[in-house]
Amino acid sequence: MANNHIISIEREARLSVDLGRLKICFPSDNTAHYIAFIDIAVVIAAHPQITFSLGVLRELARTGAVIVTTDEKFMPCALNIPLGINLEGAKRAHSQAKFFNSQERGIWWAQIVRAKILGQAKSSELFNKTLNEKLAIIAKKVMPADKDCMEAYAAQTYWPEYFSALGCSVSYREKQGASEPVNIALNYAYAVLRAIVARGLASAGLCLNLGVGHCRKDNPFNLVDDFIEPFRFLADITVFDIFSRCHYKEFNSEVKKLILSELLKTSVNISGREYRLFQAVDFSVNSFCVSLEDPRRKLLLPNQPESPGKKAAQITPPIQFEYET
Repeated sequence: MANNHIISIEREARLSVDLGRLKICFPSDNTAHYIAFIDIAVVIAAHPQITFSLGVLRELARTGAVIVTTDEKFMPCALNIPLGINLEGAKRAHSQAKFFNSQERGIWWAQIVRAKILGQAKSSELFNKTLNEKLAIIAKKVMPADKDCMEAYAAQTYWPEYFSALGCSVSYREKQGASEPVNIALNYAYAVLRAIVARGLASAGLCLNLGVGHCRKDNPFNLVDDFIEPFRFLADITVFDIFSRCHYKEFNSEVKKLILSELLKTSVNISGREYRLFQAVDFSVNSFCVSLEDPRRKLLLPNQPESPGKKAAQITPPIQFEYET
């Protein structure tokens, strides 16, 4: 897909269509910015006085862009996913349903959990080499469907060391209602990743309700919550680098800008090759689509050892980054 920009808007703005482009007007200084709709992957609306014309919503949906709405604390609270942008119709959703109660589902989940733990091992290289080795061993012990709960064990091992290395006042992950700055930053970074993963899955014609490991009946994004797992380490590394290098004491606009810019500049190793974030997500999603057709094919996820004799497929050139305020 061509769209590879994240647009974050944090002040009053009016969004409209102008000659086939997105026009962003800022009343405060009477300025305007333009960008082609096809270049937009995610729009983050982070101000209560941002208005979208119906034409803008239609064009963003047509080109497959995701709209993230934030609350008064600038944390994402809503995700708008486009419908009908894939060419597969309901074919892949039917394939997902076919495997819902199969053993392949447990095997796929084990691959996802293993990749997540290997990502935590990679992140821990920044602050604890011994932890890196321990997590690599834990990853090898993941069984189908993670029946021995290695994901939870890895988390209990990883997070106290992570927060301790940053000198945080807590030693555990806070999700909803987090007050500690590093936890807030992690939640923000994960929300951005979630939007990017949701876009990739929806564009591939997959049903987001039907998850592999996540299967809550009240969660319309179970599959998104599955496929964000192998990519979480990118947020962990980004947030750790920002807080350790810049010594921030609070979560503010500057931290948000750094998270967006640094997150999208990171590279992801899949099958021995390095890819940018958007490319890597699309690559992993495509491997799941291939596995639905042939369950013998493994998922291609970040940080997994390269299979002997196999080479990763070529993907599009590196993405670009754009930030608007």
